[in-house]
Amino acid sequence: MAQISQTYNYSDIDFIYKLNPNTGDISTKKGINAVKQSVLNILRTNYGERPFNPHFGANLRSFLFENINYVTAAAISSQVELAITNDEPRVKVLNVNVKTFPDRNDVQITVTIQIISTGATTDISTTLERLR
Repeated sequence: MAQISQTYNYSDIDFIYKLNPNTGDISTKKGINAVKQSVLNILRTNYGERPFNPHFGANLRSFLFENINYVTAAAISSQVELAITNDEPRVKVLNVNVKTFPDRNDVQITVTIQIISTGATTDISTTLERLR
């Protein structure tokens, strides 16, 4: 019996909300860029922000006023991996790298993911910072 290979063409609305010059409609993100945007959306969403889904997101802002050390970095890494695993079924988390900069009051998070349907891997980076 032959194995059937499926590739999916993912698409999503671009959060920049620019007009597509060709169609005059809202522009979209396609393929790997749509998946990257979805993962960033998960990382930037706190618990309770999504109506009727109170546990959606990574709830990273809860770490903003914690002392930044290796324990906090490990907790952030675990929270990121759990959130992406629970909320984004199209990807597999390969690695989460958390770099802390206590002098600048920020944390840089880089997530390496693999898109399950294509096997493509990519890095997604975001910064968690506290404003003064």
